[in-house]
Amino acid sequence: MKGKLFTIEGIDGSGKTTVTEKIYQELKEETNKEIIKTTEPSTTWLGEAVKKGLNREIDPIAEAFLFTSDHIEHVSKKIKPNLAEGKVVISDRYSDSFYAYQGVTIKDNVKNPIQYLIKLRDRFTIKPDTVFLLDLEPEEAFERLGENKIKFEKIDFLEKVRKNYKKLSKKEERDYITIDASRSIKKVKKDVLEEIKERINF
Repeated sequence: MKGKLFTIEGIDGSGKTTVTEKIYQELKEETNKEIIKTTEPSTTWLGEAVKKGLNREIDPIAEAFLFTSDHIEHVSKKIKPNLAEGKVVISDRYSDSFYAYQGVTIKDNVKNPIQYLIKLRDRFTIKPDTVFLLDLEPEEAFERLGENKIKFEKIDFLEKVRKNYKKLSKKEERDYITIDASRSIKKVKKDVLEEIKERINF
């Protein structure tokens, strides 16, 4: 029996991690289905290498391959096995973050950067059953982040990332749900949770 993969996406400051944690905890308490929470970058040594690179100057193409190496390991060791066992997997960030963010960082290096990145991962990834995009104005996200910013987190950069997310939401025929993240975490969580419950026959 195949499980379900739900991914929570959005620019930094949109509340992805908090919403993912709240959904995970609530589903664990309310359903007999086994729920798995995960994240990208992953918690493997490859994921830790990615995190170290987030505050360092690194060639953007090299960085894209580093992210992809972590993704391959994540899919192989965690996503695939759990889905094969029929579990519900919820990921805080996944491929769409990669396409949206690295699609900005490599734009001066390759033509059609998003398509380049999609092709790079195509053989190694698993497409989510549903992508939730927590959409938020970069100015508000910037305020929420306060001093907890990394090299990516500048308003003009986040605006470009947000545009990439919107392109991705229209790019494929897939289950892609945009959620207004300017509201309270409680309301955002409620909307996402209701959609997930509907899709797992809760």
